Amino acid sequence: MARRWHYTRPMAYLVLARKYRPHSFAELVGQEAVKATLQGALEGDRVGHAYLFAGPRGTGKTTVARILAKALNCEKGPGLEPCNACDACKGADRGSYADLIEIDGASNNGVENVRTLRDQAAYAPLEGRYKIYLIDEVHMLSKPAFNALLKTLEEPPAHVKFLFATTEPNRVIDTVLSRCQVLKLTPLSEELIAARLDEVFKAEGVPAVDGVSRELARRARGGMRDALSLADQVLSRGAESLTLEALIALDGGGRARAAGILELIASGDAAGVLQALPVDEGQEGEVLTELLDHLRAAVLAGLCGPNVPHLQTHAPLPEERTALVELAKKIGGARAELWLTDLLSARERLRLLPALGRVILEAALLEMCRDGGAADLSVLVQRLEALEARLGGAPAPAPGPVGASREPSRPAVQERSPAPRAPEPPPAAPREQRSSAPAPAPQRGQAPRKAASSAQRVRSNSAQDAWVGFLEELKGVSPSLEQVIHRRGSLLKFEGARALIELRDMRDDERGQAMDRRSGRQINKAFSAAIGREVEVELQDAAATAPGTEDAFTRDVRDQFDGRIDD
Repeated sequence: MARRWHYTRPMAYLVLARKYRPHSFAELVGQEAVKATLQGALEGDRVGHAYLFAGPRGTGKTTVARILAKALNCEKGPGLEPCNACDACKGADRGSYADLIEIDGASNNGVENVRTLRDQAAYAPLEGRYKIYLIDEVHMLSKPAFNALLKTLEEPPAHVKFLFATTEPNRVIDTVLSRCQVLKLTPLSEELIAARLDEVFKAEGVPAVDGVSRELARRARGGMRDALSLADQVLSRGAESLTLEALIALDGGGRARAAGILELIASGDAAGVLQALPVDEGQEGEVLTELLDHLRAAVLAGLCGPNVPHLQTHAPLPEERTALVELAKKIGGARAELWLTDLLSARERLRLLPALGRVILEAALLEMCRDGGAADLSVLVQRLEALEARLGGAPAPAPGPVGASREPSRPAVQERSPAPRAPEPPPAAPREQRSSAPAPAPQRGQAPRKAASSAQRVRSNSAQDAWVGFLEELKGVSPSLEQVIHRRGSLLKFEGARALIELRDMRDDERGQAMDRRSGRQINKAFSAAIGREVEVELQDAAATAPGTEDAFTRDVRDQFDGRIDD
């Protein structure tokens, strides 16, 4: 007797993000403004011919578009909600409804694809009231494809509706945006995501300890789909319940790792920082995000105290918030601001050069270590002032902001190094010459003194007052240019109607901005306005000075003391 085999089709597991996707406006979490707009248009029979749903990933753009499409073609509608029971609604949920054509903009982005769409749009719908085209990631369409769509998009047949979804509305050409009603979906609050996760866990019969839903919501960064996907990952570990320990094991203890790395950076331990990084490459973006989040939390704790509401999510336990306050004290406010800028710049470089992710991350952290091991800026300023006093008030070259050079502090100004023996002061200069001698410019990270109004400002020829006033004036003209000058520049000389500013360690984009002719005019204008008379400002790029050549400041010192330069 022959044996008969029976094939049983395995049951496919449906992930939580798909299983609990909303099927009606009532089930949609958040996005109240978008829901009100669409339901008002359905109720008043004022539905437009083209909508563009824009927002971060996981916020419900495609879901809202599908709900709207079902409401328009529902056999019991159109109404405020789709019935989800008729063939049209069920077919749309299954993806088999003929009059809802979903198109992936990433793989159908050519002009030929749009021409085919345009030709098919002329035909009447097969089953429903409308033929609806839902184009996901519409920003991926090429410019010729957008142009081919314009005429049909502006004057479509009465039976055609266009629904677009995109995470990057800035990449959609203006002529398309002007023909659509743009609805912006915002990231969901952690409270809404956590409440929805509790409902999902209850429906799945999965016990979760207190704080798990809130931690998942924090990591999701406003996206419900991301939160459900993370929950799926934890459940796949086979645990009987969801615990915070399981979440920590999922990402290798991201928050604790970030705290440890920042502690090492603050101590200047470069070797320890490199050893603390994940061994496997590909996690650079995640590490940068963790460091940014934890550093931001430390800044908030240091400025606003441990009980500020913004810290409740990042550090729910009192001892965690106390640790953030201690970390903020160890880093210092000025240094923390610089580190935030460094991490943001590294993340932007990582986006442009993902293949060099590990190099970009390590370079950024090593640069931060060099700042971390330096003495406190206020201490350095006090020691420089004391050294000036011991020299009998003799003028000294103005040190630039710390941002102008990221070299580690010399042993002469380290905490445990003996103070250097003061050199013999040069002969006292005439009173007129001393009055115009340069004074130390403000250090990087030291907030400039607030300048008085133009009517009240005391016009002074001192380099210190001129530098502070100049930065204040320049910030009002061009904040971005002021940041470059403040971070990279130092006032080397200011005498009479001439000032010399040296720029060091500039990136290519900063060099292009600072050395631009228009920027030069703005700098001259700001410096002149700061001191009340016309001044010609010369910018000197330290990187452009070849070895063995004399820059303007060196040349002036040589001439003043009748010396010579030895290579």
